[in-house]
Amino acid sequence: MGKIIKLNNLLINQISAGEVVERPVSIVKELVENSIDAKATNIKIEIKDGGKTYIGVGDNGEGIGKSDLEICLQKHTTSKIKDINDLFNIMTFGFRGEALASISSISQFEILTKIGDETHGNKLTFDNINGQNIEKISFEKGTLIIAKNIFYNTPARLNYLKTTKTEYSKILSYLESVSLSYPNIGFEFISDDKKIFKKNINETLKERIYDIYGDDFIDNMLEIDFKTTGIHITGYITTPKISFTNKNKQNLFVNKRPITSFLISRAIFDAYNRFIPHQNQPGYVLNIEVDPTIVDVNVHPRKQEVRFENEQNIFRAVYHAILDNLEKSVLIKDENTSFLKENYNQTNTSFLNNISQTKSYYTGSGTKFKSYSPYKDTSPNPNQNNIIDAINFTKSFLNEDETQINNNFENNGDLHYTKLGKIIGQTFNSYIIVEKDKKIIIFDQHALAERIIYEKLVNNEKITNSQKLLLGENIKLLSKEFLIFENYKDIFLDMGFEIEDMGNNIINISSIPDFIKKENLKEIILNILQDIDLGKTKDFKSIDEVKNKIMAYTACRSAIKFGNKLNLFEINKLLNDAFDGYSLTCPHGRPVIFEIDLEELKNKYER
Repeated sequence: MGKIIKLNNLLINQISAGEVVERPVSIVKELVENSIDAKATNIKIEIKDGGKTYIGVGDNGEGIGKSDLEICLQKHTTSKIKDINDLFNIMTFGFRGEALASISSISQFEILTKIGDETHGNKLTFDNINGQNIEKISFEKGTLIIAKNIFYNTPARLNYLKTTKTEYSKILSYLESVSLSYPNIGFEFISDDKKIFKKNINETLKERIYDIYGDDFIDNMLEIDFKTTGIHITGYITTPKISFTNKNKQNLFVNKRPITSFLISRAIFDAYNRFIPHQNQPGYVLNIEVDPTIVDVNVHPRKQEVRFENEQNIFRAVYHAILDNLEKSVLIKDENTSFLKENYNQTNTSFLNNISQTKSYYTGSGTKFKSYSPYKDTSPNPNQNNIIDAINFTKSFLNEDETQINNNFENNGDLHYTKLGKIIGQTFNSYIIVEKDKKIIIFDQHALAERIIYEKLVNNEKITNSQKLLLGENIKLLSKEFLIFENYKDIFLDMGFEIEDMGNNIINISSIPDFIKKENLKEIILNILQDIDLGKTKDFKSIDEVKNKIMAYTACRSAIKFGNKLNLFEINKLLNDAFDGYSLTCPHGRPVIFEIDLEELKNKYER
């Protein structure tokens, strides 16, 4: 007997399920897209344990007839395409006929459905032991699909799932994104019997954006409505006044399909190149409508990656749609800009040519690209008000005012002298230079201030002296940020915050630690939550480690910033408050000081 055998259909489906169903969010995505294709106007999603033990997606769409129900779990059965020409005119989400077959092969699976003109509904059940069964039921028009105990029969894949919180967060992010693509559809999301959100039918895109991202986004966004041959770009982008430390507020759609595209992301990045700091990210909700014949959505079974027939046209359209609106928003119409725009096509030739030479920029292989933007880096200097606020932050925390320092000066003599040595000055508005014991010592002012604040937090100094806010401040959080806040709320309370959950991802802060200024409260809270998110809190081993991390983030966000100009009084106080047994690194491990001794200096000059 030969060694090669033909695999049975169940095993084939379980193998191919790895391409379609990577984790619970993959199932939610496929089922929600089926509901949209079925012309549903309301979709309800319910999960338990991050989708590991239960996923249910119900809708009021067209429903599934019994004859279709009988074959819908067979692989490559689809109502969307009949021949190769249909494949290149796809406007629906589903078309490959793989999703239901794959999902049912790795879960305990049910479909309850009824089409409008039938007197009863039907229920399909399927599992690997009992196979498929269909029975009549009483049911409203529409469909409910349930998948229980994901990967129960493929333990190796089950072991690769992340924590319940992580899987929940990924589902939440997807649902918020798809709800932005379809503001006309109502969405309700329930997790572990708790309603997370309900978005009403026939909302405007602006209303959806406000519901998810809040005032800051709405108050600082520009509407995009850009048309060129065969391409129509609509949506909203953030102005240069605000930017973010991560990509959580970036949503890109092609023909309303959520997608990832290095090409389009690069065009957006280049358009913003002159307007926001390079390490920051813009926010946007953009839909690009193109003829379906010029875009290939069949790159991967998950259909999140796309390729365009004429990539240069897409790149230029997106670039100019963004750039033109950014320029109008800041009234940049000088000769340099005009010259640069006229020469845009020429200067971007190298990047556009590289598009065809790159083997695959869809794979996320980590290839690094130089900036091909035609614009010089003219990112604005730090806002003066922000500099003043940051300095006042640290002043407040260190309990410093100029009167006190003047008194110290009168009592103790020259302010150039501190316990750490003689102050030579500040350079690059970032480094403090001190001379001591035949050494030149250079301090990173931000790292030093950060270490001082962190040590006071760890030692519980001033924590009991919270400031009571007269009115309190409401802060709208992203759903992901609110989840992080809920997980670590007790730590914020320990540090001196009084915080109340107001519902709809809004928190009210009524008391804050002494070292935080109310004017900067919202920025600090949001940045701390974003930092925790980027820090992958799921990897923290204990509550003390989490607490120390949050204290480190708080110290970093509250300290004097790199680039803040300091006067002699401020430098003196900073140095005199430092290093009573403190570490020579900031809480994140970066060095605070750099020393050069006199002998080393002499050697440099061959003395």
